[in-house]
Amino acid sequence: MSQSQVMKQALIIGASSAIAKALIEELEQQQVEVTSVSRSQLERSPHYLVDYDDEAINEWVKELNGQRFDYIYICNGVLHGQGVAPEKSLSAFNEQQFSEVIRANTLVPMLWLKHTPVLVPRNEPSVVTVFSARVGSIGDNQLGGWYSYRASKAALNMLVKTASVEVRRTHKQVKFVLFHPGTTDTPLSKPFQKNVPEHKLFTPAFVAQRLRELTLETQDLPECGYFDWDKSAIQF
Repeated sequence: MSQSQVMKQALIIGASSAIAKALIEELEQQQVEVTSVSRSQLERSPHYLVDYDDEAINEWVKELNGQRFDYIYICNGVLHGQGVAPEKSLSAFNEQQFSEVIRANTLVPMLWLKHTPVLVPRNEPSVVTVFSARVGSIGDNQLGGWYSYRASKAALNMLVKTASVEVRRTHKQVKFVLFHPGTTDTPLSKPFQKNVPEHKLFTPAFVAQRLRELTLETQDLPECGYFDWDKSAIQF
């Protein structure tokens, strides 16, 4: 097999989400070989169960023995759950919820992102995508509310931007993407779909297609970009 025929390699982290599962299918249809990681089992191979803590992630990366990926997608995140819901007012802000949201939306993605230099090729194009959200934009915040979620995504955006500066000093062809999938029909957004117009409520397959279109054409991407589902740039 010639170099041009070698299958591209993708790593999907947080692979048990609806969008991540759809992305696996989308990439495989494009002849991309996908390695998936999550804390729960998936009926596919290769798939790895990895706890989202520093030690477990470090050990798993070591076990790769130098394997490199052309595309990395970090899909972790939380919006609501047991004891967690977006704050409608400042008085609802509390330490426990903020800590949980920051861990899921900011800390866990960064525990993976710090391994970028050993997961992407040094001298070939690659793209690292991290799921963010439009409400993480400081410049676009006109509505207020959702304190913990907004802060977690704004912090994530800054950390990814900062990491991109460092990593590109040695891996000059890697690009970084912060991606807002829009309101997708998944359990994550279910409590917030009531006022969403039908044409703005997307299927996971649609979002996966849009993300694939955005990230597989690396030459059109900036060094670190913040993008909506329709590939339009979002203000940091």
